[in-house]
Amino acid sequence: MAETYCGKSCMECTQKETLQCPGCRVGPGRELGGDCELARCVREKGHETCDTCMNKGRCGTFQGKENMAFYRRRKQEAKEAEQRKLAARVPVLGKWLSYLFWLVVPSVVSSLLTIEMVAEAFPWLSVFGSLLGTACSLAYGLILVRLGSEEEGYRTAGICVLIAGAVNYLASFLSGNWTLLMTLPAAVLALYGEYREYMAHSSVLAGVDNELSGKWEKLWVWHIGSFAAILIGAVLAFIPVLALIVMLGGLLAMCAVSFLKLKYLHQTAKLFREYPAPV
Repeated sequence: MAETYCGKSCMECTQKETLQCPGCRVGPGRELGGDCELARCVREKGHETCDTCMNKGRCGTFQGKENMAFYRRRKQEAKEAEQRKLAARVPVLGKWLSYLFWLVVPSVVSSLLTIEMVAEAFPWLSVFGSLLGTACSLAYGLILVRLGSEEEGYRTAGICVLIAGAVNYLASFLSGNWTLLMTLPAAVLALYGEYREYMAHSSVLAGVDNELSGKWEKLWVWHIGSFAAILIGAVLAFIPVLALIVMLGGLLAMCAVSFLKLKYLHQTAKLFREYPAPV
């Protein structure tokens, strides 16, 4: 059996020591986990070496065999650079994403305290809930802005949260059409901020946990779907029964999305807190 797939001599390779390569068939050319394109091509076509391939003379990959070790070295250096970058951002993400997770709990409490039934029975609880909700929104937005140093999407999301929160707070002192004119743009801005947050979570997880990264993207689809269902239910107000069914479905979906967001946020924060430091 030939020493290498492409016919290159291991003893003449100038990168052998640098890459600590044990040899083509044991190292870069091994069947599982090998990173040599030539070796992969040879196996896929059913050859032992490149010499038995009819396309050898016009194969660009084969012509570049002398530089293959350099390409592998560049890939290795790029991977090491990514590992160093990840090592620097892991503590920050683990810490501040945990804070985001724990902010969700008082946010839910504030929402419960401000519903109409509670407000009518216990006005002072409603006031406390409003203050708590404002404080949580402010803290959430500031943490997202802080996370912007690791992913730009977080900063955008944080700014949207802070602006929407400020607008809603000002609108609470108004009445009539002014309230509607202020809260509608704030709702759109908050929705966009939510989108940027979900995509930022997905981005920082890419290459670390691709499955969880994909879950954040899918969750956004469910989020916008539940939001759309609630809007459609409001539009169908002239058909009370249908409107009630659609809105109820949207609200249930929104509750499910909120639960999953809490779950994924916990998993994301835990992943970065426990992520092993690159060697």
